[in-house]
Amino acid sequence: MAETLKETVNSAWTNVKRGLSSAPPNDAYLAWDEPGVETVKPDEQEKIERIKEVMERMQRHNFDRHRHAFRATHVKTQGIVKGQLQVNPDLPEHLRQGIFTEPGKVYDVAARYANEPYLLQRDQEAGPRGLGLKVFGVTGPRLEGVDESITTQDFFWNNAPSIELTDVDTTLEIMSLREKYFDDPAALGRHLKLRTDLVKQHAPYMLPNTNMISHAMYSQSAYRFGDYYGHMGLFPVLDSQKTAEDKVKSDDPASVLSDWLFDYFNGKEAKYEFKIQLGTDPAHHPTEDGSVVWDEATSPYQSLGTITFPAQDSFGQARRVFWEDRMALDGWRGLAAHRPMGSINRLRKGVYPHSKTTRDKINVSKSEDVQSIDEIP
Repeated sequence: MAETLKETVNSAWTNVKRGLSSAPPNDAYLAWDEPGVETVKPDEQEKIERIKEVMERMQRHNFDRHRHAFRATHVKTQGIVKGQLQVNPDLPEHLRQGIFTEPGKVYDVAARYANEPYLLQRDQEAGPRGLGLKVFGVTGPRLEGVDESITTQDFFWNNAPSIELTDVDTTLEIMSLREKYFDDPAALGRHLKLRTDLVKQHAPYMLPNTNMISHAMYSQSAYRFGDYYGHMGLFPVLDSQKTAEDKVKSDDPASVLSDWLFDYFNGKEAKYEFKIQLGTDPAHHPTEDGSVVWDEATSPYQSLGTITFPAQDSFGQARRVFWEDRMALDGWRGLAAHRPMGSINRLRKGVYPHSKTTRDKINVSKSEDVQSIDEIP
């Protein structure tokens, strides 16, 4: 009864907000290439080059600490799992885009849970958590310059619906501060508090430091979705996930988040509903400012499919080493129908390959476009 009342109140409030908004109707989906959906600043590429240099220096700084090169961000692996993505069998026509073109289709998928920060931290350190997802057996026209023999699609998620790095300009400022105070987090915190966007910069560290299996995950940035564009999300389905909200305590092991994932997957499956918000207006649903949360009143989530990860060993060492040293994920090597959009994603187009090259060079390893889930231990 209480849950029904809550849903009724939420629905009524959503309708009020929708009525007051100047956004176009919910179903007036805007084409991804309409003028104003993306706007590239003239000095963007020069700043991306500077960010690449900053990120490489941080990777080398991590190597000096640990004698191993990691990714530029999402350094700490918490778990790696295999599963399947099933497209909704009754998917409406307007959502049949990209990998979701065929209702009911099933894909193999693999995912890595990780802490987002660029440091190897104890899990007591609050901060954003992420999930990298690779979908296998994907067909269709690729983005420009990508080998048509590649049959995978990569997506990236974090447990906050917005990204505090905002755009290329802000990212350069924040990454420069992180490099300068790499060994002094307290000094970094003090300097972030001097910024006009201090609330935004500290927001990720206010996220609940809880069992990752309970987290909803968000793309944060925009992607083309066939004819349209949108933000995507993964939402826990099972009660066993939703109620696994253990909070990290000061006396827990430094690896408690991976321990909790291991314990969960030791006997239970996990399910996520894959959803999308479609944009109708750049003023309300921007691609260039990743810190803006798209209001569900003007862009409600719509279900695309379900990801299922069966019970398994989520922290097998062979799988961990394979992923950390050989797996390459890059949204810019996917389908044209899922083109990454906005300055945060254009930044990733430069940073991700550079990070991979740096990691491979230092570790004397070779990251690969893994094309079959069977290649992963």
